[in-house]
Formats: sequence, C-alpha cells, structure tokens
Amino acid sequence: MEKLLTRFLIFISRKKDFSQRKYWGKFEGFLSIIFNIVLFMIKLTVGIISNSIAIIADAVHTLSDIVSSAGIIWGFNIAYQPPDEKHPFGHGRFEHILTLGVSFLLFYTGIEFVKESVKSIKNPSIVEFNLWLFLSIFATIIIKELMARLSLIIGKKIDSDALIADGYHHRTDVLSTVVVIFTFFIKNIDGYLGIIVSLFIIYSAYEVAKEAVNNLIGTKPSKEFIHKLKEFVINFEGVEGIHDIIVNKYGDTYIVSFHMEIDINYSLDEAHDLSERLEDSVDDKFNIKSIVHIDPIDKNDEEVNKVRKILKGYFDKKDIVDSFHDVRKIGKRRVNIVFDITVKEKITKEEEQKIYSEVKKMLMKEVKNFHDVVIKVEPLYAY
Repeated sequence: MEKLLTRFLIFISRKKDFSQRKYWGKFEGFLSIIFNIVLFMIKLTVGIISNSIAIIADAVHTLSDIVSSAGIIWGFNIAYQPPDEKHPFGHGRFEHILTLGVSFLLFYTGIEFVKESVKSIKNPSIVEFNLWLFLSIFATIIIKELMARLSLIIGKKIDSDALIADGYHHRTDVLSTVVVIFTFFIKNIDGYLGIIVSLFIIYSAYEVAKEAVNNLIGTKPSKEFIHKLKEFVINFEGVEGIHDIIVNKYGDTYIVSFHMEIDINYSLDEAHDLSERLEDSVDDKFNIKSIVHIDPIDKNDEEVNKVRKILKGYFDKKDIVDSFHDVRKIGKRRVNIVFDITVKEKITKEEEQKIYSEVKKMLMKEVKNFHDVVIKVEPLYAY
C-alpha cells in the first residue's frame, strides 16, 4: 500500500523524487487543506441534518485542521528563508514554533467542545439514522485515513516531524469519527461521545505540542544516523576511529562535529588535509555541515596498547559505560594515563570516584613510573 501511495504522490506532484523538501512540505499542506475543506462541508451538513453535537464537533475539528495545514505552508515558507545577520543558522526551527501555536488552538477547541458536550448530556438530542448520512460519515473515515497515510509518507521521506505529527493528527480524526458512527445506533449517547471526540482533540494538541517543544529544546539523533556516520568515517582511508559526535539540528540543516583518530606520525599538513577531505566527503554523503577535530593516537607504544587492553577488559563489564577513547601517556618520570569515557546515562560523583579508584589500582601494577590517572566523562549529548 505504501509503495502504491508513494507512486500516487509522485504522479500527482509531477516530481521525480522527494529531494525538494520545501516543495513537499507545502504540497502536503495544500493537499490537506483541499481534503479537509471537503470533509468539513460533508460533516457539517451531516451534523446539522442529523442534529448531532458530536458530528458538528468533529466537523469543527476538521476546520481546525485547515488552520493547522495553512500554518504548515506558512511555516515552511519562513523556515526556508535564507540566513541573515541575526539568524546565521537559518530559520528552520520556525516550523516547530508554528506547530506549537497550532497545538494551543487545538487545545482551546477541545476544551470548548467539552463544555458543549456537557450541555448535550444535560439536554440530549435525538439522532435519527439515515443510510445516506451513515455512508457519508463512513466515506470521511476512508478519506481521513488516506490523508494520514499520505502525510506520514511525505513526512518520513523528507524527515519532517511536523508532517509526521500532522499525519498522526489525521489518524486521530479517523478514530474520533468511528466513535461518532455509534450515535446512529445508541440513543442519548451524543453528548458522551462528544466528550470522547473532545478528548481526542485535546490529546492531539498535547502530542503536537510535545513534539514541537522537543524539537525546539533539541532531541538526540537517531541511532541509525550515528551508526551510518561512524561506519562511513571509520572506513575512510587514514582514519582509525571516531568519537564525540555532537549533532545540532536547525530545521533540515544539520551541523555535526566529531573527533577523528589518526596515526600520530601524520604531519600537521597531512592531518589537516585529511580532515578537510573527510569533512567534504561527510557533507556530500549525509547532506550536512561537519566540523572535524583531530585526535592523534600512537599505535606503536606498547605500554599504551597494554593500557587499552586493560581498560577494554574493565569497561566491558561496566554496563553504564558505552566506550572509552583518547588513551594517552603524559610524562616520563611521573606518568599520567589520560583518557575519556562516554556513558549511557548520567553517573554520580560516587560512581566516577569508584571507576577512578579501580582503574588507578589496576594501572599502578602495569605502568612503569605510574603517577595518576585522569578520566574525563563526556557529556550525554556526545556519541
């Protein structure tokens, strides 16, 4: 089904693929507006004819979807304005600000319909069954589910949380309309089902707001992206390892910094040239802006290699520690072993002290002229 709908989108848009993110964001908005206008007219007509508060509530909910879709179009226009002096990283996050505003509108709408539904419970109205009305409502379910799937496909193709949220929002309409159908078969339930529809609206507002806030605050990158980036960098000629990956997202603009490990015997010019070539390759491969920091490693120092082996055996048994890197030996008469660790979750000072004491005790027996160990715990946002 997804492949068929993807082909349908390509056909009606007359585009070859989903590479033009701004176009597809606006396309989804216009498509949703057209569908929602049709649905609003159908639901409102059915609600008035059948004298159903729940159906009228569902119709106005659909009208609020039009505002949301218009906001997406506007948001994509502003999000793709070029960078300026005050916004050097562009305006990509405006899409999330607008989404947050729409969620407040949805929340207000839901609260208002709770009030109307309570009134309907106190003074129930009769909803008469009519085959044509029933079929009209059922048709709206089919259309809304189609809208949901199309929005989700576009959202995933262009990596837009706003469109994915809009797709799930359409799907809540499907569920709420299914509930409304029951008003044809059960008397005096109109107001109660109106409350259920209202709760769907409020929950939808909460989900949209949560997604917008998360994107504004900043969320962690996907495991798939980190895995692919690590795999690409490690397989790049001259690179021995990668760590401290930090990802910042501004709309569809990704600024990614990371440390690459290279042999200590590289000259400064050679190391700089390698980092430049790696940055260009990563940028082209992942469509991002990368910043590379160089970490030299000495693979020929037997004592450092021995320390790495000891640390690997130790940290393999520590579930809280994800990895260690940047192992180096400082000094000759008084040798300090320095390295960094990345952790899976925040650790306490007591846990840090325990790791320090245990590692120091092990290395004291193995490293000549050993003086101390220095362990840096990387922040949780570094991968």
